[in-house]
Amino acid sequence: MDWSLLASIFWKLSLGLLLIALTVLTGYLCAAVGSLRNSLHSIRDTLRSIESVVNQELSELIIDIDRTAKVLNTELPTLLGNLRSVLASWEGISESEIRPTVHNVREMSNVLSRSAQELDRLVQKVSDFSAETVDQVAFFRNQLAGLLTNTISVWHGIKAGWGSFISR
Repeated sequence: MDWSLLASIFWKLSLGLLLIALTVLTGYLCAAVGSLRNSLHSIRDTLRSIESVVNQELSELIIDIDRTAKVLNTELPTLLGNLRSVLASWEGISESEIRPTVHNVREMSNVLSRSAQELDRLVQKVSDFSAETVDQVAFFRNQLAGLLTNTISVWHGIKAGWGSFISR
């Protein structure tokens, strides 16, 4: 066996395997780049689709906002006029009805306060009169009790004296 022949076969075999591996790697890289290219095209198409939908929706929204602004511009003076008339009516009601009612309530409150004070004074007088009456009744009761006690004592004394006078 010749070593140079073996080395030549080994070298050619190694070079062939290396070329096959390089070819497979190149094919894989080409497939990956192609897949990436297809993904980028798909993303671009999706973005274009989104852009067209957003443009369409935004244009419709802008048109709606424009219509609403025009309607508001035409209706706003009427609305403000109605609001002013409501405020004027409210002020009129306040001047003609609420303020006099508040004034009447204040007057009634003052009258009730004075009446409550007079009632309090009357209750105090009745209470004082009642206390004086109780004191006077107690005084007369004590006087009457003393008188009755003396009368009963005198009666017992007369009865005892009469009994002793008769028994002798």
